[in-house]
Amino acid sequence: MKIKNIKWLTGSLMTAALAAGITACSDDHFDISSDAAGKQTIWQNIQANNDQLSEYADILQSVYYSQSEDKVTAETYADLLNGEQTFTIWAPVNGSFNYSYYKDLLKSGVRENIYKVEKELIRNNMTRYSNVINGTDSVKIDLFNSKSAWLNYGKQTLKGVAIRKANIGASNGVLHITSAAVEYQPNLYEYLASRADLDSINTFIKSFQTNEFDENASAKGPTIDGKITYVDSVTYLSNDYTQSFMNAYLDREDSSYAMVIPTNEAWKSMLEKTRKYFNFKSSYKQDINTQTETGADTLIQGVETAFTQAEIDSLNNLYAKNAICQNLAFNAKWQYEQIPITTIADIQAADARQDSLHSTAFTKFKKTGTLNQTNKALASGISNTVEVDNFANIFGNADPVEVSNGYAYVVNNFAFPFKSFAPDIDELYYESCDNMCEPYTTTKTYTRPTVIIDGDTVKSDSTFKYTYLAMKNKSTSSHPGAYFRVPEVLSCKYDIYVVIGYNTDYNLQNKFYAYISYDNAEKRLSDQRLHNMNEGAVDAQGESIYDTDFFVNRGIHYNDKGEIDYTDTICIAKDFEFPVCYAGLTSAYPVINIKSSFKSTEKAFYSREIWVNSIILKSKEW
Repeated sequence: MKIKNIKWLTGSLMTAALAAGITACSDDHFDISSDAAGKQTIWQNIQANNDQLSEYADILQSVYYSQSEDKVTAETYADLLNGEQTFTIWAPVNGSFNYSYYKDLLKSGVRENIYKVEKELIRNNMTRYSNVINGTDSVKIDLFNSKSAWLNYGKQTLKGVAIRKANIGASNGVLHITSAAVEYQPNLYEYLASRADLDSINTFIKSFQTNEFDENASAKGPTIDGKITYVDSVTYLSNDYTQSFMNAYLDREDSSYAMVIPTNEAWKSMLEKTRKYFNFKSSYKQDINTQTETGADTLIQGVETAFTQAEIDSLNNLYAKNAICQNLAFNAKWQYEQIPITTIADIQAADARQDSLHSTAFTKFKKTGTLNQTNKALASGISNTVEVDNFANIFGNADPVEVSNGYAYVVNNFAFPFKSFAPDIDELYYESCDNMCEPYTTTKTYTRPTVIIDGDTVKSDSTFKYTYLAMKNKSTSSHPGAYFRVPEVLSCKYDIYVVIGYNTDYNLQNKFYAYISYDNAEKRLSDQRLHNMNEGAVDAQGESIYDTDFFVNRGIHYNDKGEIDYTDTICIAKDFEFPVCYAGLTSAYPVINIKSSFKSTEKAFYSREIWVNSIILKSKEW
């Protein structure tokens, strides 16, 4: 049973709870003052000012103090403020806050509503320890609900609220009478639930919310049947999605995020698009081509991965919504060179400087054309790099709503680039070899010669180094081949490339076939030969190979920076459509097969040994 559906009872229930030992309000780690600043407690001072504070006093004696959102004690806040623990209370006068609204929440008897009163009104107007108004400084203090507020001694204000009567001393702290209640400022996690037009994203994110048992904070009871029991079980809020997928603790007050939040309208529109990129099928099964130690071809039977229709629907729902949510949060106070992004002006300035922005989920958003960087596993920890023409577009081009732990940029139009959820794939995952292959991975380093182009010396590093897989032939007459798996492919279109290193050991180019294996809705399509559709493509003899089965890499050449380049990036398929997706699957994926092939009469032009540097899939929006 969910706690929000339980009616909150008092009387005999509270008596029973007290008997069970729920007495967390006297925890010895709380500050207890023995130096009485006054003879009366804070509660007694509130009662003494009943003509001004009767409404606030009524709330205090109607709400029981909670250890956590779902853990209540037997003491009201009136009891708490009549005890020995030290507090400072900022009590709003009658008529200065929405008394009837909070009373209605209490009358509902719903635990969620009662905790709202406790968190947003009571704890938002109290602090631990004694805070005496003295001097002219301004200090930032922590409220009892973990929010922060600036206390201005000179102006005698707390977060802009005037203090009518300050420094009423008490035996257990200090009472200040204020002209209004301190306005409650939600954090990002709370802000999602504060607006009806954010219900879609709030429902998705909050579906991962759990209350975790805190063994260290809970009071142990007797051991029964060999198991420890607890007379006082303490829990804390946890959300696996925000913490694990987004890598953002949206409920923590000591964090600072800039978060793009799509409205229901933007969510619905985007969800219609993302669903089609996560088209799972009911069964995946693929075999692995390899060879025995003696060189004989063999086939390893793959393990079938099967899903029910309900599981397919669930996977599609999860991945499609995650595609929208995962990269929404950014560290607000630190981006490129520790420059903050707390306003649209900040973001526009980053755009003008051609900076990059990093989401908490390790996606790097960079200005279009500013960096020559692929999505291979990067030492920086970045898992995806996406080009953006205008940073402010994805943040909505309007200043945000300030929340207690950052800034909420609410958008009616989801303007994140397509590649933020359908990234390019740039990997080199060797799976197995063909019948005449001796593959190994190594790193090649070249010394660059001095090159003069149009009278200018080419500026470049003195050496060039890259890692590649060398496909070696076993005999002078055999042709090597290798299979490369491509993970996390979505059900969309890709341009597919293979990066081949020029073979300087033989100073010859390579000629090869390219095959692809993948799934459609019905079966596995194995070793589908790809055709060369690169206009102007020629072989080593200068003859056209357009619309043939062969691909040829270039020799050493100049790249677009005027530098000597030893690798050639060859498009082996354009607008290749994958009918189904492989997101999150480890035992199912497309496979690219590269196989050397040329006639014996061409051996003077080509090397059988092929150096494969990478397999690249560039995603394309439908």
